[in-house]
Amino acid sequence: MPLHARLKISLFLEKKNNMAVKDQVLQVLTSTQNLQGFVSGEELAQRCGVTRASVWKAVESLRSRGLKIEAVTNRGYRLLENNTFSAEGISAFLADKSANIVFFETIDSTNTESKRRLAVTEARKLHKTCVVAAEQTDGRGRLGRKFVSPQKSGIYLSIIYSCRTVANPAVYTASTAVGVCRSIEKLFGTETKIKWVNDIFLQGKKVVGILTEGVTDFETGMIEAAIIGIGINILNNPLLPQDVAGGLLSENEDSAAKRNELAASVITEVCAILDGGEKSVKEAMKEYRNRSLLLGRTVEVSPVIGQTENNFICTVKDVTDDAGLLVVMPDGTEKVLQCGEVSIHSEKMCYNE
Repeated sequence: MPLHARLKISLFLEKKNNMAVKDQVLQVLTSTQNLQGFVSGEELAQRCGVTRASVWKAVESLRSRGLKIEAVTNRGYRLLENNTFSAEGISAFLADKSANIVFFETIDSTNTESKRRLAVTEARKLHKTCVVAAEQTDGRGRLGRKFVSPQKSGIYLSIIYSCRTVANPAVYTASTAVGVCRSIEKLFGTETKIKWVNDIFLQGKKVVGILTEGVTDFETGMIEAAIIGIGINILNNPLLPQDVAGGLLSENEDSAAKRNELAASVITEVCAILDGGEKSVKEAMKEYRNRSLLLGRTVEVSPVIGQTENNFICTVKDVTDDAGLLVVMPDGTEKVLQCGEVSIHSEKMCYNE
């Protein structure tokens, strides 16, 4: 092999390894449990399987991205701001390395940004592109409702999932809800429930909203990509109604330390379900039923959201494989709902983003 070719390969591998080292170093510093948070350069080198010089380069690279890392002689390195929410922080915990993280400190809406990207790039080239933001200034929920998304209190992300066979966005929403619940349970040890079709509740309060939108190929008329928007309240948001909205942590707990890890886990879990195809989605739908907040309960249904004249009361019997809601009417007949708005009758749990 010619010398210049060997040099190119060497540089490529060095760059690739440096990226991996950077992610590993950040993960070690982020997850350090000792009180001072220091990790020696020697220990970092051993845990990452590289030289101390490589560790130093990785630290400098992380600093150039805005992370504040302190270096003290005879003590090592310490991440001063363990709450730094960043693409590097998310990537360090990301099991699905095929996902591409695009991070913004502030953006109008991660779903809107995903649409902008899909307008100029083929969907297949953006497959598993994840637009993540620390703050949204124009976050949206269903029917264009405002999704309040302040700095440092939550995670706001959109996953572009390219699939030309997307037929029912509700199935993507349901699968995503299961993936988010798995991540919350794994990291916080708390059990969450799902309110059909796009809300996740913890202890009777909404902590997550999901908005799935399809992007259509104008030439074929087929939906070629799903944009899965996920808004998670890590802390209780004082701008939302306190009787219906909550957070995963109390105000006194360190929320930011978990944001990178939770975002990475959500992306990994959701993509794993969708990557698994029909069998995986069916398994997720079983879990969706088990986590349902509505089964066996009396609910009020608004067939046309925003209008109350055609509302009716019914009892929820099941959730179908295509994410429809099977209900029993007062006369005993059964009906499958594919859309609409549902509130739990006589209980203050009807808040929907």
